[in-house]
Amino acid sequence: MLAALVFGPFYGLFSNTLQPLLTISAIMSVITGSVGALNQTRIKRLLAYSAIGHMGFILLGLALGTFSSLHASIVYFVLYIIMTLNSFAFVMSVTRDVDRRTDFISQLSGLSRSQPVLAITFALCLLSLAGIPPLAGFFSKFLVLFQAVANG
Repeated sequence: MLAALVFGPFYGLFSNTLQPLLTISAIMSVITGSVGALNQTRIKRLLAYSAIGHMGFILLGLALGTFSSLHASIVYFVLYIIMTLNSFAFVMSVTRDVDRRTDFISQLSGLSRSQPVLAITFALCLLSLAGIPPLAGFFSKFLVLFQAVANG
């Protein structure tokens, strides 16, 4: 549906007006999300700033205006949804205990000894969100950036 609108009747409007606006918005979103997440101590705020940065990557793929870049954005979006659902499921499972309320990242320090499977799953999910090479998040970011380089 989005491809039909972007590449159909609104293509002239997109290439002249919306493409520079989307490109600037994408770059500012990636910068804002990355810089904002650097100094966070709360888990939910870290994931919120991460979401801002990831939406910038999706906007970057949309701003390029080609079918292959739109495909890269869709792949990125699907993988991002899976990783985010996993992250928020972890946060909800850890913060629901009233006795051991965990809002800060530093409160997760002993989780690998008490619940190792949960800790490994969350670590892999965060590493994938960060774009570490052998994980799916790296390949989706690589696909979007490859399309950006290929389209100049």
